[in-house]
Amino acid sequence: MSQMRGAPYRDALDADGQLLYEGHDVPRSDEHPFPKLVDQSRFSVRGRPTENGKFADWTDRFLRGEVPPARFHVYEKLRSGIWTFRGPFLLKGYRYEQVDGRRVFRFQLAAIDEIGNDGEITEVVPLEELQSRQIPTSVKQEVYKRDKGRCVLCGSRDQLHFDHDLPFSKGGASATPANVRLLCARHNLSKGAKIE
Repeated sequence: MSQMRGAPYRDALDADGQLLYEGHDVPRSDEHPFPKLVDQSRFSVRGRPTENGKFADWTDRFLRGEVPPARFHVYEKLRSGIWTFRGPFLLKGYRYEQVDGRRVFRFQLAAIDEIGNDGEITEVVPLEELQSRQIPTSVKQEVYKRDKGRCVLCGSRDQLHFDHDLPFSKGGASATPANVRLLCARHNLSKGAKIE
């Protein structure tokens, strides 16, 4: 997801703490040289579900009680090559709505507490808690400068994530640079909620 000025999609957090994730545009082609003027599609020209269609199909099945909600780890793009973990979310619904003269998918994802006491996903996280997990921009800027724009474990400059050294789920704070560091995607994703 991205909430940067000029981002290609209109992703947002709503007042209920849900992430509103805009679906994918049709690929740019001779037939569609301006994808932002074309309705987002559920099916390809060959009749197969697009990525939007796959999300919508799973959600429809979830709403009928056939499958559990799809679970995602959401990362926010801050700038080219710099991502921050926004937390785990469940796909709970979607709308296909008119925006600026075309139809777009708006998928609704609810923040969750990733692991409950019995090892299962158990609860939706209130907006206040979701916001307290987020690393403030001023902290990100200080950490990026302090860590010299590199993964602190391997020195990589590619696909960087802001990571809680002590995981938020184990009491780690987001408000100061002391508990935040830069990790490359490989090291961050392999860490999970472990304490290193």
